[in-house]
Amino acid sequence: MTKPLFTVVALLISAVSFGQDYIVTMKSDTLKGEVRLLSYDLLDRIQLSQEGKKKTTYTALQVRRATIKGESYSPVKFDNAIRMMKMIRSGFISVYSFRAPGQTSYDTRVIQKIGESAIEVPNIGFKKIVGDIVADCPAVADKVKNGDFDRYHIEGLIDQYNECIANSSARRVEAAQHQVVTPASKLINDMKTKVNASDLTNKNDVNDLLNSIADRLNKKETVPAYMKEGLKGYLSSNEDLKADMDQLFKLIEN
Repeated sequence: MTKPLFTVVALLISAVSFGQDYIVTMKSDTLKGEVRLLSYDLLDRIQLSQEGKKKTTYTALQVRRATIKGESYSPVKFDNAIRMMKMIRSGFISVYSFRAPGQTSYDTRVIQKIGESAIEVPNIGFKKIVGDIVADCPAVADKVKNGDFDRYHIEGLIDQYNECIANSSARRVEAAQHQVVTPASKLINDMKTKVNASDLTNKNDVNDLLNSIADRLNKKETVPAYMKEGLKGYLSSNEDLKADMDQLFKLIEN
């Protein structure tokens, strides 16, 4: 290969490399470049290289998502640390994978229900532990306890669970449409409109969570703490929606 041709190819490779990866910060800024994940003792870091600029390093607390070669990584609090984990499934329960100590690939599966702590998919006690986590969808919980699902089929299990919860929430919201409009329900509808018009990366998850909260309120049931914590996790970086969320919590408490 002649030197000029080699230079052109190298520039093309560089352009592709810098264009395919990006990070989304907690301020919702999208920054493109070459992204590397750096593992530390308790707090992972993300290194961003942009053409013509110095390398910038962010902590896992500063980044909402990193995309590398089409795969997404998100910060997950796990085992007293915050790790950048590969996103496998996203929903009411999300599935992640990460590199356990001594491993070179992302083989270890972790699940996290909205508002609850992430746990490694168990081997011993799988039926009991995971069955309890998905207990709010009895059809899926029964499959777990009957042995239809195990730790090697966690993605399929979570797909069914998330679909179950989404469908259940949709049916309940539809049935509640004829009920009296309250300040809380009106605020939730306004928030969903704002969510759809925002640059949030998990709009469907946020709206599903708002629908579930609305359903609880319509049935005059207590809104679980995990739902409130889940909403905080999604909306705390958006000042307008955070203000609405704080107002919603006040209405719920009253």
